[in-house]
Amino acid sequence: MRRSVRCLMSLILIIAFMLTLVGCGEKPASKEGKGKEELVIAMASYSSGKMPPEGLGAGGATQIYEPLLFLNKKMEIQPGLVSSWKRLDDTTYEFKIREGVKFHNGKEFDAESAKYVFMVHLEKLKTGYMAQRFKGVIDKNSFKIIDKYTLEVKTLKPYPFLPNLMTQGQMVGLDPESFENGKIVGTGPYKFKEDVKDQYVVVERNDDYWGKKPFFKRVVFKPVPDQNTRVMALKTGDVDMALYPSIPSLKDLEKEYTIFKGFKGFPFLMFNFERSYLKNVDFRKALCMAVDREKIAKEIYQGTAEPAYSLIPKELLYSIEGEHQGISFNPKEAKKMLEKAGYKDSDKDGYVDQDGKNLELKLVYWAADEQYKSIAETISSSFNELGVKTNISALEIAAYNEVLLEKGDYDICLDSGGIFWGSTSTMLYDHFYGKSGLTGFHSLIDAEIDKLIEEGMELESKNDIKGAAAKYKAAQKRAVDDLVIECPVVFQKHIVAAKKNVKNFSPFSHYGMFTIGVTENMIGEIKWED
Repeated sequence: MRRSVRCLMSLILIIAFMLTLVGCGEKPASKEGKGKEELVIAMASYSSGKMPPEGLGAGGATQIYEPLLFLNKKMEIQPGLVSSWKRLDDTTYEFKIREGVKFHNGKEFDAESAKYVFMVHLEKLKTGYMAQRFKGVIDKNSFKIIDKYTLEVKTLKPYPFLPNLMTQGQMVGLDPESFENGKIVGTGPYKFKEDVKDQYVVVERNDDYWGKKPFFKRVVFKPVPDQNTRVMALKTGDVDMALYPSIPSLKDLEKEYTIFKGFKGFPFLMFNFERSYLKNVDFRKALCMAVDREKIAKEIYQGTAEPAYSLIPKELLYSIEGEHQGISFNPKEAKKMLEKAGYKDSDKDGYVDQDGKNLELKLVYWAADEQYKSIAETISSSFNELGVKTNISALEIAAYNEVLLEKGDYDICLDSGGIFWGSTSTMLYDHFYGKSGLTGFHSLIDAEIDKLIEEGMELESKNDIKGAAAKYKAAQKRAVDDLVIECPVVFQKHIVAAKKNVKNFSPFSHYGMFTIGVTENMIGEIKWED
């Protein structure tokens, strides 16, 4: 499992029971027509997570908070709460803080506030998503306040990805006093108003926002776990937008509603390298050859996903899609690879064995994703046909981290990948870089890949995109084609059905479509047009 995904998912609590629309409707229903001030969004789930000071206490979709640095749709780092930055030497960065930014309580955001963002992860959220990435990069002595609007950060080693880390959705502006007192206070375009567990979350427009003001005065997020119920909520007018409607309903919805689509991420198979048989590259290659990506994209996603042979789709920077063949579906060659790895059906029972011992794999998947059960069943069936006996097991979020990170009680995991911070290159950092500081049983450290990624990071930090692309592409080809560190399955898409009046929206290419810190505000840009 990719630690990036799991730590993100650890912020999300799965809704314990299905919420009826009557229950959801306790908030005033959205009013259509001229002067509409409220946008209502039906989500699969919503969790505020832990309250400050143990957590941020608000989901990323709400845009209450903002990260220190922003991204544009090309996945390029842009000024945010930090207005400019430069690398003084290999280990020293200077960050200029944007003047005139205020927290929702009226206090000013300054260099001390920016330092606090780092310290929260170093001293309070020490086992969290960002703390994992800070290991060996910075410590409490890395910071120097030059003046009210200048922060200097000295890394423990040369680290060109520090600005990339500052785009992550937990590296957000926090008012220290409010955070310590358990209050949700940020700098973003929306202010926290109300959170009624399992029913709705309300945010209101920050009219004192330093950037472009959002169109809607109020946004209501409604957790509606069942995808068909979300569609019904849209049809009855209870919501304006329904995230991830049921795929079979799309053809009918397209007649009356606007469908927005955009890259989301990708399911992929990761291997437990503590298992001796999974250390064998020919064995891993055989398994990947048994995965029919075309079938999964066509039948399970009904054409709303595309087969994936790498981590980055062809539309995004550093992609190798179309530039390499990848490991294609080839059951006959897969059987040859199994034999090369030392596994064949010596007792003629239909399953391969080695030294007279049968092999049986445990394939686990995250139960919350609505398509993953079908994907796991399809892949398991293919493995069984190949002669590798495979059992599947669904994991709820409570057990996921324990099984994947602590116990390693699995052979293969169907996990979720995507962009969670920085540019597309950060996916390579999270998935393949042996010095990332991430933990788990899925890491396969390769000196050549590490060197290529490090060279790419340096070139990217100097804005040599062409040079960085050459390094990153070489790293991907070695990781996916030669070493088979993991097996990508398909590229998923964000899918949103909305009323025709909802205009000016396109999902962001992060795993979360409403990712905070995007120069084109994903919610703030949405408008209502009669």
